[in-house]
Amino acid sequence: MKLFPTKYYSIELLNDSSIALTELKNHTLSDEQFVADWNNQVFIGKIYDNEFEIKLSKNLYGAFCVLNGKLEKRCGTLEIRVGKTFKILFLIIVLFAISVLVISTIQNRLDTLFQSVIAIISLRFIFIEFGFRIISKTGLDKLTRIIGIIELKKNEA
Repeated sequence: MKLFPTKYYSIELLNDSSIALTELKNHTLSDEQFVADWNNQVFIGKIYDNEFEIKLSKNLYGAFCVLNGKLEKRCGTLEIRVGKTFKILFLIIVLFAISVLVISTIQNRLDTLFQSVIAIISLRFIFIEFGFRIISKTGLDKLTRIIGIIELKKNEA
C-alpha cells in the first residue's frame, strides 16, 4: 500500500486532441498569473502542445489532486495524484505525531502512545484516502465534460 494514492487512466476522446486541448485552455487559468478570484475558471495549471498539468480552481481543496495528462490523436493517458503541498503538510503532521510517539515511549505513557497511533492512521485513511477519492472524482468529471472523454479505462500501476 502506498502512502499517497495515485490513479492512472487510459482515455478515449470524442474529438481530436487539438480540439480537446483548445477547450481545456478555454477553461483553464494559467498558474503563472496572480488572480484574486480563481473561481472564474474550472482549472488552474499549465497546458503544453499535447500535455497538461492542472488542478481544480477551488481555494481550499483545489490543489489536493493534480491531473497530469498526455493526449495524442483521439486517445491519451491521465494520472491523478496528490499535490506536493498536501504531501508536505501531511508529512509534517506525521513527523509531529512520530515525535509524540518517541516522547511518550520514553516517558512510559501508553495512553498518549495509543492516541498518536490512532491520529496517524485516521489522517491517512480518512483525510487522504477519502479526500482523494472525492476530489479526484470531481476533477475527473469536470475534465470529462470539458474535453469530451467517451471512454475511461483504469490502469493498474
